[in-house]
Amino acid sequence: MNGQQIIKLFYTSGITILRDVYDCSPYDLAGDLVPLNTARKYTRLATVFFGPADSPKVQRDSVALAEARQLSLEYLEMVNKHAKKLNTRGAAWKLRAELIAFEGTFEEVEAYAKKRVTEEGGDTKKKPGVRLGRVVDGLRTISITDTQRRITDLEKTLDAAITNDEQPRSEALLEPFWDLVEGTGTGLIKPEYRTVIAIGLDDFAKVSCGKGEDVVVALSDGTTMTGAEFINAAMEGALGDKLYVGLFHPTAGPVNLYEARFASDKLR
Repeated sequence: MNGQQIIKLFYTSGITILRDVYDCSPYDLAGDLVPLNTARKYTRLATVFFGPADSPKVQRDSVALAEARQLSLEYLEMVNKHAKKLNTRGAAWKLRAELIAFEGTFEEVEAYAKKRVTEEGGDTKKKPGVRLGRVVDGLRTISITDTQRRITDLEKTLDAAITNDEQPRSEALLEPFWDLVEGTGTGLIKPEYRTVIAIGLDDFAKVSCGKGEDVVVALSDGTTMTGAEFINAAMEGALGDKLYVGLFHPTAGPVNLYEARFASDKLR
């Protein structure tokens, strides 16, 4: 058996591998080549496909189909990662069966899986808030979740105050963060948008005539804003003196890039 055949066997024998793994403990698998955490991951996955289940017939049929389709271990991991988010009795195995039968590339199946999990109510949306971790080795962690705009503004404020470019970014942001919290910094910067705003032709038409409240436009800093926020930011002068707007056709792609200037308060 040559190298390519070995690789092909590895990527077409997920069920065969898990069937053998099911008879092992993590300690049987762990060793010089496989760390204990990886061994535990595979034994847990083997238990999903060969252990007790709330839908044994669906489980048996899914295992048989996965073996017939010669699905890889990586594919089965991906299927289980999404399916286990559904807690209703039988729902997880129903989704596993659906994904195992789905025809498409790995990426297409994963995108479909995310969509189905959302439709079934399995994804818990993040909520704004501040979370504090417990003390570990004399250190604690703080985590902040808020709107993309507020967090991006905070990020740009901290970036602007970095004084040591040789430090890792996470360390370099620490003192600017505490300066801001303790009031010794310059305060939160409301950065003007110096980014390209990408907007579709249809959406641009809606925004232009004042009917684009439901339109979402993408900024090149990774954030988005609604059509209403776009107009309000323009009227408040938050978009700066110059604005670059890229117009995109839904199928043909980029149409043009425009440099726009907004009127001053006096001109308005």
